Amino acid sequence: MIKRSFLILFVISLAGCSFTTKPTEDGVQKQPKAPKMEPEALLSVLLPLHSKYSWIDDSDKETFIAKAGKVERYKTAMAATVEARGGEFLFSLPDGPSNAFKVLREVLNTLDAHAISKDEYPFETMDEIVGTIGDLNRDFEAAKAELFAIPEWKALERLITQKEAPTLEQVEALADDGELKKFTEPKADELATSLQEYAAKKKALLEARINLDVAASEAFFRYAMDMKFWIKAQPFKAHPSFWAAVRRQHEPLVQAFADFGAEPEAGLKALLPVHPNYAKTVEALAFYRQIQANGGFLTLGKRELKKGAKGQAVEELVQRLAQEGYWEGEIVEVFNQEVVDAVKAYQGTHGFNEDGLVEARHLASLNVPVETRIQQLELSLQRWRETEIRHEEPTYIRINIPEFKMEVWADQEMVLKNRVIVGNNRWDVDPDNQIEGRLNRTKLFTAELTVISINPRWHVPARIKKLELDYELLNDPTYFQKQNFVVKVLPDGREVMYQDSGDSNALGRVKFVFPNSFGIFMHDTNNKRIFDREIRAFSHGCIRLQDPFKVANFLLERLNDVSEARVNHFLAKEEPKDIRLKTPVPIFIEYNSAGVDDKGRGMFFADVYSYDKDYFAGKIPYSEEELQLLQRKIQKVD
Repeated sequence: MIKRSFLILFVISLAGCSFTTKPTEDGVQKQPKAPKMEPEALLSVLLPLHSKYSWIDDSDKETFIAKAGKVERYKTAMAATVEARGGEFLFSLPDGPSNAFKVLREVLNTLDAHAISKDEYPFETMDEIVGTIGDLNRDFEAAKAELFAIPEWKALERLITQKEAPTLEQVEALADDGELKKFTEPKADELATSLQEYAAKKKALLEARINLDVAASEAFFRYAMDMKFWIKAQPFKAHPSFWAAVRRQHEPLVQAFADFGAEPEAGLKALLPVHPNYAKTVEALAFYRQIQANGGFLTLGKRELKKGAKGQAVEELVQRLAQEGYWEGEIVEVFNQEVVDAVKAYQGTHGFNEDGLVEARHLASLNVPVETRIQQLELSLQRWRETEIRHEEPTYIRINIPEFKMEVWADQEMVLKNRVIVGNNRWDVDPDNQIEGRLNRTKLFTAELTVISINPRWHVPARIKKLELDYELLNDPTYFQKQNFVVKVLPDGREVMYQDSGDSNALGRVKFVFPNSFGIFMHDTNNKRIFDREIRAFSHGCIRLQDPFKVANFLLERLNDVSEARVNHFLAKEEPKDIRLKTPVPIFIEYNSAGVDDKGRGMFFADVYSYDKDYFAGKIPYSEEELQLLQRKIQKVD
């Protein structure tokens, strides 16, 4: 370009044009001025600049949106969230990370506390970009200042950065306006060099900001999935894979991101489980990890102990109880009343009857490695993240199968706790439906308690009649009559059987009805003895309550203004009485083998249905083969 300029000057000088130097008044000669560029020449300079750099003015959003649609991980959610905010950056400012990024990064530092693996989070990528983005921005600002210092840039910026190629008419309009009178070919070269540097620095900064937003978005999506949307421990609802969960949870995932974008702190907090037991379990996990860091539990010998015992075995027992917070003060070597009380407290949080004796099963529990307890607490956290409990409900019921307990919650506080009997784990047969398997396990589901029945009748399932009651009839032909069973034949020939109300009724005096597809309900029982057992899995799937009237009276008074005296009046009449609740009560049947008591101590229960074992063995979600081991079709049994 410069050579061509000199050639033009030379030709013009030969033609007698007035570009020769002239002396000034003081006798100093002026250098000849470079000629201004004609519109055609200027256009020839602008066209290649436009083809290279037309993107620099408005490319941030467009480039971001385009890249968001091409990322491999979370592709659909990423594209949706970037488009929803018009390609605006969320996690970066031109000179560094935004507040949204800082809030997210701080929360991600707590993953270990929640027993969430960090392996799938792009920490290295995010931290590397954050470490360089400030320098990239300073380089960009310096290049920008240099470019913007060129006077002609302001006039030419629009033509270079517009989407359509500049035209001769546009260039002539600028020339007519006098904006480019001093623009020469050397100036054009200077502008091209400066523009190239500016574009390179802008591109580097833009790529860094896009990469940070993509990585941080991936981190958010992973956190939202881990904390709320990925079901992997519920035996029969677990997603088949993580990415299947992402696809199924697309809409709530996108909404969670929108909530986070609007209010980062509130958006992340909304992903945390709200039930108070979750936060307590996080604290318990930290406590047991500290025990592990300190060397783990003291291993006890096999000697059984009781009040009055003395010696090293007692001293070691007390030391072991102190490790989990069941003993404070000096270590003693006499099994006194204080030791009895500490043992009872331990028994109460580990599914044992509280008798104060230290027998073989208690020693086995005390010798479970701390690593196993940590695993149980980590799984408990996962189950709390998956819980269907709506803690904001004014009244709800929670049943925890491994604990063999039910809880009534009112106004976010637990107000009642009751021992329960749940479904047994035996292999059983249902000849009418032609299936066999672990048919009596109490199912895990959510329903609404709608009716409390006083003096209920028990409508006997055909399976129980055929496989159990008919055998009683063979032994005693008067069995049905003695037990108040009534058999009726319907017009279509089908036989139905129910047990009338009364003290011999298997449902006892009260039944809690929550319609569901499993035919499960809660009820009283005429057999209270087995509530003293530590493992209480004896029913055909329904849930028996040790003290159902405390529950019934509380709910009826709270929801229907029906007093205890009124309930007793209905009972005395010995006639079936259904009371429909004015407000249905949610009921949540769950499986969580670990928990925390009101003093913050870990609670550990029996894995009665082996769902823990199957989870740790990688069998959940169950394959078709595994499901066949739980239930399968059989030939018709007469």
